[in-house]
Amino acid sequence: MTLPSLLVEPGRVDEPCAASEYSEVLTLVAAEHRPVIVRRNGEDLAAVIPLEYLELVREGLARQEVERLTAVIDWEHARKTLQPSQEWFNGDEPKPF
Repeated sequence: MTLPSLLVEPGRVDEPCAASEYSEVLTLVAAEHRPVIVRRNGEDLAAVIPLEYLELVREGLARQEVERLTAVIDWEHARKTLQPSQEWFNGDEPKPF
């Protein structure tokens, strides 16, 4: 799947008042595959993004969480104390070493 650049400035619309206006915003986002920022009283309120962008956002957040958790692991202690069970070494499947 090819995604447009995330660096493109999103469109902006004033907060829709009627359901049909919300439908127009959703159609715009889906058709152009470009986020739209919804404003209320002249201030940015929320962003409506194409669904494929949500996966990118979630992936980025997951990656950040992995990096955060990795930073707090005592790797030296883990190397000394966390060993695979003997069952892992048994069997004929290929081993990574």
